[in-house]
Amino acid sequence: MFNLKSLITPHLIKGKKCFVAYSGGVDSTVLLNEVGKAANELNSEVEAVHVNHGYSKSSESWEEHCKIFCKKKGFSFKSFQMDSKNLKGASLESLMRERRYEIFQKILIDKTSLLFMGHHLDDQIETLFFRLIRGTGLKGASSIPLKRNLGNGFIVRPFLKVAKEEIIQNAIQNNLSFVEDDSNNNNDFDRNYLRNIVIPKISERWPNYRKSISRSIDNQKDSFEFLTEISKKELVKIVKGEDIKINELKKYDVNFQKILLLSWLENKKCNLPNSSVLEEIINKFIHSEKTSCPKHIWGSKNKGNEVCLIIKKGMMSVEAS
Repeated sequence: MFNLKSLITPHLIKGKKCFVAYSGGVDSTVLLNEVGKAANELNSEVEAVHVNHGYSKSSESWEEHCKIFCKKKGFSFKSFQMDSKNLKGASLESLMRERRYEIFQKILIDKTSLLFMGHHLDDQIETLFFRLIRGTGLKGASSIPLKRNLGNGFIVRPFLKVAKEEIIQNAIQNNLSFVEDDSNNNNDFDRNYLRNIVIPKISERWPNYRKSISRSIDNQKDSFEFLTEISKKELVKIVKGEDIKINELKKYDVNFQKILLLSWLENKKCNLPNSSVLEEIINKFIHSEKTSCPKHIWGSKNKGNEVCLIIKKGMMSVEAS
């Protein structure tokens, strides 16, 4: 059993307000309660951030529950409205996630801004499976990071080594009230299908799967971080200003060309290409000779993630949109 508070304290700044993503579910409720304990010892304020998606008939009552819980515990409370009925696209699940992160980004105003999120070990494993099915690479196989940039601040997920059952036990022991989202039983959502159908079958056959998969995720993360450091050193050799020298890039093995290109694009905070687009860039685009200024575009202007690569006089750059 983990001491959950001890997983949170190292990330807090004494006297500085922090935020907690709070849906009212068991994970975020336990997180908020434990952040509150840790913050109290450091004289830090806690503000719960609730996003009302408006997709359920219970959305308003969930928000009211969260408001009452925060008042009882002495936490600041801020809610944001999202009209999910107007969201259109292949995956409502991923679109709502994008909108949530847009909201979170707005409250993280400086480098000391911190938002805690309640993802746990079971979420880690679901994410790994989800990404593997979609053909992820080494970075995706590293699953969810403990801490990463968002906006001008950071998001932290202190429970990534904690199993869901342990979080539920904590809620029971501390007599915490929480809401249950009935959409979690809807297996039309990909993650729910993994959680409710696939993973229980794995658990029946391999009861200790969490420990072994967690170890595998750590191994992938270590490999990715090592490769990232190597690519940073090599990238310096092929970049002039902010652009890549094409002939220098071509000197590397094809697979390492992909790694260097991804590292370069990530440094420029671009929307990263999927594996098929990456193949086209490496195998076709950088060898373009038919036009004087070839271009390669991916992403969407409407979503604000379009990227346009252009090659001119032997240099590859990202064209301003």
